[in-house]
Amino acid sequence: MIDRKVKTPKGEVILARDITEDFIRNLGMGEGLGVFFHYRYRDAHKTRNILSSASALGDTKLACVVSANCIVGYVLIVSPEADSRWSEINAALLAAFPALADPVLLELGSVEMSTPWRGVGLSRELLRFVFEDPFFEEKIVISRELSWTWDLRSTGLTPLAYRSKLLRLFESAGFRYCDTDDDEIGYAGENMLTARFGEKIPPEAVLRFHRLLSKREQRGWVWG
Repeated sequence: MIDRKVKTPKGEVILARDITEDFIRNLGMGEGLGVFFHYRYRDAHKTRNILSSASALGDTKLACVVSANCIVGYVLIVSPEADSRWSEINAALLAAFPALADPVLLELGSVEMSTPWRGVGLSRELLRFVFEDPFFEEKIVISRELSWTWDLRSTGLTPLAYRSKLLRLFESAGFRYCDTDDDEIGYAGENMLTARFGEKIPPEAVLRFHRLLSKREQRGWVWG
């Protein structure tokens, strides 16, 4: 396990990555975690079980914020879902650039912070901590931001304001906004795709990735 202590206005926390199943199972879950399960207490603990199982998978990367033996935030990065458009893009990149390690494309599945710990910059600290791992220098990591997963109610933000806040957060960790014609992202105007390119990803692979984000024929000098 790699960890780091961080002082915040609300107290000291520990950032931890390369963590084990047992480490997670011995921790509680902070208030407000489990956005996909509507914040119910029992489902927050279901989220803990998901994180514990994910920590054992080889291509999954998990990092947590821990306070008083409790997970108060986490980032989960996973391989693209089988048979998805993103797994197809991964396969196309590997076919064009066989020197790249499989998977070359990963997805930031979720980043969550416990309600009492929001607003002190921990999400930014955690993302930066995660991407200090040299593992990511040879990876492309995407983040699909879909407004139906956002906690608009507790923040009081409009969808577009929340989107802007998320974009600033991801940009602080090296992500950049990407254009795509993906149907799920295009379903709502506030949805977006961002991507982070490791320093060892060849520029030609970055260009190929951008071309694969659109199924329409690309025109213009940049695609020549």
